[in-house]
Amino acid sequence: MRKVLAPIFLIFQFQLHLAAQLPLIPRDSFFQQKDQYAITLSPDGSRVYYQRRSVREGRLFYLETQRPGREQKLSFDGALLNWKLTPAGNVLAVVQSNGKQLAIMGADGRNKREVQLFPFQQLRIEALSPERPDEAAVSIVGEKDSLNGIYRVNFRTGRYQKISPPLDFQKIYFDHQLRLRAGRLLNDLNGYSIYTCSDGEWTERLRYPFDESQFIGGFQDVVSVSADGQTVFATDNTGRDKCALVAVDVASGGTGLLVADGKADILPFGAMVAPDGRPQMVLSVFGAARRHFLDGAAQVDFEYANRLLEGQASFADASADGRIWLLRKLDGGPATYYLFDRNSRQLIHLFNDYPALDGYPLASRQVFDVITRDGYELPIHVYLPPGADKDGDGIPEKPLPTVVYVHGGPWAGVVHWNQWFHNRNFQLLANRGYAVINTEFRGSTGLGQAFTNLGDRQWGQAMHQDKVDITRWAIHKGIARKGKIGIWGWSYGGYAAAVALAFEPKLYACGISMYGPADMEAFLQIPFTDNDLWRNRVGNPNTPDGIRLLRQQSPINYVENFQSPILLTTGGKDGRVPKRQVDDFADALYKAGKEVTYFYYPEEVHDYREPGSWISFWAIAEQFLAQNLGGRYEPVGRDLEKGDYKVVYGRQFIGQLK
Repeated sequence: MRKVLAPIFLIFQFQLHLAAQLPLIPRDSFFQQKDQYAITLSPDGSRVYYQRRSVREGRLFYLETQRPGREQKLSFDGALLNWKLTPAGNVLAVVQSNGKQLAIMGADGRNKREVQLFPFQQLRIEALSPERPDEAAVSIVGEKDSLNGIYRVNFRTGRYQKISPPLDFQKIYFDHQLRLRAGRLLNDLNGYSIYTCSDGEWTERLRYPFDESQFIGGFQDVVSVSADGQTVFATDNTGRDKCALVAVDVASGGTGLLVADGKADILPFGAMVAPDGRPQMVLSVFGAARRHFLDGAAQVDFEYANRLLEGQASFADASADGRIWLLRKLDGGPATYYLFDRNSRQLIHLFNDYPALDGYPLASRQVFDVITRDGYELPIHVYLPPGADKDGDGIPEKPLPTVVYVHGGPWAGVVHWNQWFHNRNFQLLANRGYAVINTEFRGSTGLGQAFTNLGDRQWGQAMHQDKVDITRWAIHKGIARKGKIGIWGWSYGGYAAAVALAFEPKLYACGISMYGPADMEAFLQIPFTDNDLWRNRVGNPNTPDGIRLLRQQSPINYVENFQSPILLTTGGKDGRVPKRQVDDFADALYKAGKEVTYFYYPEEVHDYREPGSWISFWAIAEQFLAQNLGGRYEPVGRDLEKGDYKVVYGRQFIGQLK
């Protein structure tokens, strides 16, 4: 027994020492706005261009990839509205100064000139092509309605040709001769249709009713068009559970299956496209990226680069000849950009897109699959504090206080895996000493229609049980410390956190519910949810059985079950979950004598927008978690002053509240 206890004691002492040595990252460092955006590789691969949100005037920044430490800039005479790089590497841009102009600038900033066109109100650069190197396809809203339409513009001579009247498509796609070939359009089913174009005639080829993936952009879409314009490549789930990659013949409309994944939807974004317009790789996500290659040479090179980036590589862009790639390392922290030369197999570090955290040790992330009690496989991410996982297997040396995170929607699948809006919170919590589990669960999107359908009318039942099964798995694996587990989420995730405390009061030591509904009967009668989608997916308040189900799944009806503290917050201008939902829930908990902390932001909406709201929220929530789970927290300092909030309940539970 002495031989067993001594190592455990030493590990515990080591972890206490390690936690004491890790710097507390200032919470406001996580919530600064990401600065760089529109990050683009030049056609020859020699430069990476981007804009900065902190710079409002017309400037475009770039790095020469052989000298990535030196940022340079190009200046335009007005606000930069949109831009693309020409095949020769020049910058074609729409600039607003006194009116709007189409301008072209050399790669070195010289030879700036306006491309003389008729006066216009709006112009969007749609496409350029190496086969027509002096031309661009553009959409124009003119000062006269007769001028509206889609044009090919020669930016060297200023000549232009109208190739189409205005189109209602959300997206349009061109071949290498800058001919219109495909588009995605809203249809009469409240969903999308994909059209192809031949000789100026548009034909509907693929037709989809509304589905929940369309809340996050939709999984049925055009991926690319072949250079000759004869084939459109698209993600399609017609007659199948999950989206697959198909090839659509523009002339005949015939489709052929190219790639399918039995575990997840093939996504219309994240693809690698060859210079001839054909996909070389498409992506699906099951916790980890699942890449499907159609080009053997590209697969060999990518797998080599991926090993250099510790299995965390993500394709971002390619040079015109496809020999140089812009890659990102996505490991749960800020995205780090690299240049990879396929010929020399050289990897060049460029920058990360969130330098506010440079120099701080960040959490590690590991992907796991969890099998539910009824046999379904769920992907999850586990974030661990730096140094907590010596052998890199995703299991800490000893169980940690743990926060289980539940995303919103519940249909916002896929986007929560690598989006900084989510991951910054996980990094903050891991820095405070917590294991963080980013969950997935039935009813979400990205894993096929059947998986989404499994959540129908199961918000407080099977969907809730998925989170319970993940939590118990984490205890069994030695990740989570029993009795020191909290659950947190926003929107649907806020509802899930409240349900967890109501239905599993001994499993969770505390919960944080951000702008989550609590009275499902009332929630299903507001304008936002008063439709067949919500009635079919969640419950129907217009039938006796539906009312019974909604009442059974409403945490407000179970306040007597609550044994653990709960923190509630919402926005006064939330248009999706009315503030009254949170008010009534907080009142019910308070009247029942439960430990409830409730504060709200009068000017915030659904999903807080202001950095100060997030900073002040965590200044409070860190104390709440520390009191109930035992992690660290940064002293509030003046961070409470950065948010405009009002406290309703809980001043006695959290120190230093306004």
